[in-house]
Amino acid sequence: MGIVDGYSSSSDSENPNETPLLNNVNGTPRNPVIPKRRHHFTKSELKKRKQARKINSPWGSWSSDDEDKNQISDGSIGDWDNDKINTEDDNSEVECIGESETSQFYGKSEKDYRGRSNLLQPPLDIDIALDKPQLSFKTYLPKKVKYTFEGHKNGTTSLKFLPHTGHLFLSGGNDNKIKLWDFYHRRNCLRDYQGHSQSINSLDFVNDGTSFISSSYDKTVKIWDTERGSVLKRLRYKDGVSCCQFRPTGTNEFIIGLSDSRILHYDTRVTSKNGLIQTYDHHIGGILDVKYFQDGSKFISSSEDKTVMIWDNGVNIPIKNISDTAQYSMPVINTHPTQKYFCTQSMDNAIYTYNMKPKFRKLPNKVFKGQKSVGYAIGFTFSPDGHYICSGDSRSKVLLWDWTTSKLLKEISIPGKSPISQVEWHPQETSKVICSGPAGKIYLLD
Repeated sequence: MGIVDGYSSSSDSENPNETPLLNNVNGTPRNPVIPKRRHHFTKSELKKRKQARKINSPWGSWSSDDEDKNQISDGSIGDWDNDKINTEDDNSEVECIGESETSQFYGKSEKDYRGRSNLLQPPLDIDIALDKPQLSFKTYLPKKVKYTFEGHKNGTTSLKFLPHTGHLFLSGGNDNKIKLWDFYHRRNCLRDYQGHSQSINSLDFVNDGTSFISSSYDKTVKIWDTERGSVLKRLRYKDGVSCCQFRPTGTNEFIIGLSDSRILHYDTRVTSKNGLIQTYDHHIGGILDVKYFQDGSKFISSSEDKTVMIWDNGVNIPIKNISDTAQYSMPVINTHPTQKYFCTQSMDNAIYTYNMKPKFRKLPNKVFKGQKSVGYAIGFTFSPDGHYICSGDSRSKVLLWDWTTSKLLKEISIPGKSPISQVEWHPQETSKVICSGPAGKIYLLD
């Protein structure tokens, strides 16, 4: 019998597993007592409850197919995502399982009469040879705008010629698209690549042109197959990605600059640590640009901390730190075709030159001025023979200097009244240059 009349305890129950009933004073049964909530769960129960709470949102997991597999284990590193790519059908549309990447072909035919892809094959019906060695021909100054490509609707942010031949070039824009253009013939877009959710900020071809790497403000890096348009690798980060480049001497290594001051070095042949083989972390500001030496032995990096560092490939100790109290940020780096010098576009409206030999000293007598670059990452390029240096300008101009004398030779006004932030000289042409900027159009100068 219970201690209080009208109530029963578990000790008075004949069956210990039976839930006790709460009775009224007159003996009629009331509602059963609700068992106490259990506050401790096993690991498997906690995991199931966590999975049930997951929803699709900007803070959700990277892939809806396999959230645990693709969830970023270390936000600073990111994971490879090797989702299966469906390419069984021979359509120009490529669908990636778990991702929304698509690629559309706009040319006449992707394959030749024998079923081989001919996109990367240099054309044979033009008057210029596209296999000339570097520094083997003389170049001349372009004079005016000869042709205008459609470009990107909200502004073009990146330009890159196909290595060696230059019969194709890539462009990335604020419309989140990457486009592959025909430089000769119809000069139209041959293929587009859609998969980034924000603007493209960097592009680079692998040495043989079969693939390229892209980075975006959506904090992702993707490696694309140039001909098929499929995604070969995906990387995602918690911090912003500012630049990326393949190592010139191979097809497997590439480096990525992050806004958290680190440079990550990957090798696609390595399976451990998602392919990460080195981290360069001596900068104290976000990375602005990275550029390899042509032989791949070293690379140069610039940062928001207003320093430029030179690194041995694979070694996390800079061999040279170029810094000065009066130095400005240098958002763009490029190397001279002779591979004896490299230049940086500085925010004080000047291009500075440095020696690429040991000591890597600044050359005070080789400074190129006349352009306005304050507030913009203004790109610049060299002619294939190294005789001219060409830069964009925030006043919608392209400027050209003589490399030997540092004298400003020509200013070309570009339509649109918008800054020219990308400039690329054709690797096989004597005087053809493409340029673009926030206006979106891509202009061909000759």
